[in-house]
Amino acid sequence: MSRRFLAPLLSVLIPVLAHAELPVLKVVTSDYPPYQYLEDGKVKGTHTEILRNVLSKMGYHPDIRIVPWARAEASTRAGSSDMIYSLTHSQDRARHYYFTDPISEARDVFFKLSGRDLQWQELDDLAGLRIGLSASYSYDPTFMDWLAAGNARVVPISQESPELTGLRMTAYGRIDLFICEETVCRHLIDKHIATHPELENVVAMPETVGSVRGFRAAFSRRHPEGEELRDEFNRVLSELKSGASSQRP
Repeated sequence: MSRRFLAPLLSVLIPVLAHAELPVLKVVTSDYPPYQYLEDGKVKGTHTEILRNVLSKMGYHPDIRIVPWARAEASTRAGSSDMIYSLTHSQDRARHYYFTDPISEARDVFFKLSGRDLQWQELDDLAGLRIGLSASYSYDPTFMDWLAAGNARVVPISQESPELTGLRMTAYGRIDLFICEETVCRHLIDKHIATHPELENVVAMPETVGSVRGFRAAFSRRHPEGEELRDEFNRVLSELKSGASSQRP
């Protein structure tokens, strides 16, 4: 084979062979930009890059796939997937996962129409309103208990893109408020405002619903080394965060 054809072939084979030598971890998540999303056939996003970096330093090749969230959780709980991200900790989930330390902060806020005079300091200030939420997201327990007590009219949204749907429903007045992780919904507004100009009228309210929590990754409790993998992940993640902090001016 001539050098002309050998060089391009090697450029493809070398990364493949390098990955083939590493043990593979099956990782699942769902579309949740800017943290993870599919672009040009590759899973990208800020959490994705952190995850890849940590797992590669641990000596693993992550096989990351984006699937609907219910399927991602089901496969990780069953052990057919080794790892899942990005999710918040809850007592129910802790029965199925070994949670890592936080990858980033999760701050849930209400989004409303900019012209509506809605303010709140306590949840009871919002009593009787129509509040939209993503059916697959784990919100602050205090907020969920308040909803369960019948204090508001809950509108669960289970479409393929519940956050974008919730923002559009707010824009059209079909719900009064939509609760969403702030970074995610601000990103969606910026990304889709050209095709959905009604989103220009949707704004975030400043108060955090519940406490600021952490987005984490989690290893399946059915993985025979799940706990050890979690501990090693936390160690490498801490080292990377310390290195990044020391490089800041």
